[in-house]
Amino acid sequence: MSALPLNLIIFSTTMGHGGRHTYKETVEGLLDQIDSSVFKNKVLHLKSREGENDVADEIKSFCSDLDIRVIETKEDIVHHTESHNSHSAGYYKYIFKAYSDPKIKKEKYTLWLEDDWVIKSELCLEDVFKESIEFLEENPNQICVRFNDDINQNIDCLNSLKEKGNLYTQAINYSIWGPTFTFQPNINRTEQIYNAWERGQEHLDSLGKYHCELLSGGLLRLFTDSAVPYSFFDPKKIHAKHIG
Repeated sequence: MSALPLNLIIFSTTMGHGGRHTYKETVEGLLDQIDSSVFKNKVLHLKSREGENDVADEIKSFCSDLDIRVIETKEDIVHHTESHNSHSAGYYKYIFKAYSDPKIKKEKYTLWLEDDWVIKSELCLEDVFKESIEFLEENPNQICVRFNDDINQNIDCLNSLKEKGNLYTQAINYSIWGPTFTFQPNINRTEQIYNAWERGQEHLDSLGKYHCELLSGGLLRLFTDSAVPYSFFDPKKIHAKHIG
């Protein structure tokens, strides 16, 4: 199987989610559906903190067995319920660090996957990724193709614009915020995320008051002429289940 021009970046933490770790379910759920050789690079960015070395070692061992390279950042991170600014600002730095990796930057597209989202597809996942990349190639003003949370399956397409094939785009009335970028699993242009998050490093102090996804959407709009640049795959055919 020939690789796509596609990275896989998984964002994980030793802190886990509500006292449990979901990275195995997320990664195994993905790789059970697709040959890992489809990705040019497979990276997991690991946020680890003091006193959780055993968990970090377990995650690193798991990744090593699957030929996933680990980029580790050691920091005294806190949950967003303790300090929204600290949590969001930290995450912004980790995203930028992962997308700054020289090997990652060489590939045009990246699959962004947080470690508590399980992708579930009715279609061949490789075909889904190929169709998503083809769509982005043909539509340079679209920022990403997202795989939406399953709870929105029945409403996403009603408040959206139909595109070619299995693709939709968030319309102006998609939500009270209009169309924006979200941290659900998505295929994006590596360079655009890198450039947006480089600018985002100048606004970390605002993340205690301004939601990180809304800031992301605003920054990414600098790289498009479209008022509705955020697209997603038909959620009846593929969606992402949040397990964190």
